[in-house]
Amino acid sequence: MMIRLFLRRFVWSLGCIVLVMAMAAITVAQTSEAADLDPLVDQVLSGVEKRYASSAFSARFDIESTLKAMQVTDTAAGRLMVKYPGKMRWEYEQPDPMLFITDGVTLWMYQPQERQVTVGQAAEVLGGSQGASFLSDVRLLRQQFQIELDPNGSSELARLKLTPRESTFDIAFIIMTIARATSDVIEVVTTNKYDDTTRIVFHDIKFQQTFPDALFEFQIPEGTDVLEF
Repeated sequence: MMIRLFLRRFVWSLGCIVLVMAMAAITVAQTSEAADLDPLVDQVLSGVEKRYASSAFSARFDIESTLKAMQVTDTAAGRLMVKYPGKMRWEYEQPDPMLFITDGVTLWMYQPQERQVTVGQAAEVLGGSQGASFLSDVRLLRQQFQIELDPNGSSELARLKLTPRESTFDIAFIIMTIARATSDVIEVVTTNKYDDTTRIVFHDIKFQQTFPDALFEFQIPEGTDVLEF
């Protein structure tokens, strides 16, 4: 159970980076430094920019995460809702129900079966290379990552490789797969310095969504144990 919980927290923090990357791609092509992008990369990002112009979207997700040193792999599936700026709600449905919610300021991780919620400040829990800088200003993506085309793409799927400009143990590189026909971000694989990997596949993506802010807040149920990150 502890290993699984560790994996879920590991996956969720990387998932935030994934989402922020997708959101950041909207503005990458508009930054003052866009001129030094490869024209083919710029073309792909411009498509994503138009596709993700909505202020909110939802998707189903499937996750596979592996901790190489422990030789442990975990899978999960559920629903995701995103509202800009910085509001996210991950509803894990399988194998166990779990919620990760942030309103951009506070972060909650709720385990209903354990009657336990862990609370923290989003900027601290996701700080530094964990993605809080992107949540506060998505334009920083262009400054902090080198972006290039991955040669393993195809005529149907574009693949981008993102490498941090500054070394970090949290991210060695990220591969983002984008459907050329729709410009949907359909898969992101994150690898860290320990060769741990997280693969997130998005499907049933719906744009132009309208979500009340209450979805990104959490009211702690009575009798629930409260911990801090």
